[in-house]
Amino acid sequence: MSGSLNQIREKPFYKLLLGRTTLPLVTILGIGILYVVLMSMVDHKSLPFHIIIVTAALGKTIVITMTTLKRLSKLIKICNSLERLLWVFGLIIIISIFSFATDYACLFQFSPTTFEGVPDYSNSYLYNLYHFFYFSVITFSTVGYGDIIPTSDVARFVVMLEIFLSFFLIVFALANIKKIHING
Repeated sequence: MSGSLNQIREKPFYKLLLGRTTLPLVTILGIGILYVVLMSMVDHKSLPFHIIIVTAALGKTIVITMTTLKRLSKLIKICNSLERLLWVFGLIIIISIFSFATDYACLFQFSPTTFEGVPDYSNSYLYNLYHFFYFSVITFSTVGYGDIIPTSDVARFVVMLEIFLSFFLIVFALANIKKIHING
């Protein structure tokens, strides 16, 4: 009986969480769809595609940072469990990692010389997205194995944006962990 009562109490929190992360989710999905359309329908070699990717990456970083500062900080104040806090930060981290993976994959599709170490036996966007998701996880966690290396200035700038966002989110999480009021 108490388990179902806890589920009823938790539902508004998860609705709030989804509502507060809608803007970055829609932004990232929209830019991801734009990437796929531009990569498949437009001759991206003739466009300044690398500038489009840098601009989109910078915009997404700003949206994720502002969402974290404004919307999620309010949501953290009503967190009353570690599980909820982990949902908040887990979702924003997954959004960030996937966002940068799409940037890296598009940069690689635009010019395969922007990264070294990516297996070149497939030219599929989804296959490359898998490898760049791995690279994004390694970059976000600041492990940096060195198996995939950004070689162009544009790729290095986008990697620096991801590292900045990763440090920001970690510092933000540590600064707000004291705001949890555990009911029990």
